[in-house]
Amino acid sequence: MKVVMRVLLAVAIILLAYVSWRSIQGQVDFDAEVAKRDKAVIQRLVDIRTAQVALRAQSGSYTASFDTLIQFVKDGRIATVVKAGDLTEAQLEAGMTEVKAMQIINSGNEKAIRDAGLWDETKNAPQLVRDSIYSPAVQVLYPNRRNFIPDSLAFVPYGNGAKFEMGVDSLITASGYPIQVFEAKTHYSVYLGDLDKRLVDQKIQEVLDRPGNRYPGLQVGSLEMANNNAGNWE
Repeated sequence: MKVVMRVLLAVAIILLAYVSWRSIQGQVDFDAEVAKRDKAVIQRLVDIRTAQVALRAQSGSYTASFDTLIQFVKDGRIATVVKAGDLTEAQLEAGMTEVKAMQIINSGNEKAIRDAGLWDETKNAPQLVRDSIYSPAVQVLYPNRRNFIPDSLAFVPYGNGAKFEMGVDSLITASGYPIQVFEAKTHYSVYLGDLDKRLVDQKIQEVLDRPGNRYPGLQVGSLEMANNNAGNWE
């Protein structure tokens, strides 16, 4: 009988140790998976912000439509300024400015350019070059990412086809100045929904329990306040 009791006690200890290990390891595995998915979602939100900022710079406004944003990234062209040459100290002291210099150079009159002292004899060309080269938006906005797919902007990584929520609005700042804002976001349940439900619910509740109206997910920009398009992870 004593032997049986000892065996049962040993088994119970092993089972208890295993349950404790699984509980700890389960949290560790969950945290690691969340970190991996958070990274992918954050990168996608940064990509959305990059496109929105460029679109506003060119068109004057953000968009609430992923179709419009994606089309801009696919077909839009963005100017890159090419700058070469500078005015000398002597030219600056004589009252020459870059604006005046470029007006003379852009006239195309070689004699006028030479008379103004803006001809580079060593290059046999004007001293200053200020030009704009228009390149595909996707290349300018996402350099060194040859496999970047514009259509992916709308979709939440690990979201099983779910799309980000995206909106645009106008706010009045404290100084009375109107400003346009945008936000893009996704709830934790969208891209963590296939993980341990208890741990996901716990993660959501932790955010809701914090002071302030915090969003239980990842978000860039805000429709409620002008935050310079910051992400809630930054």
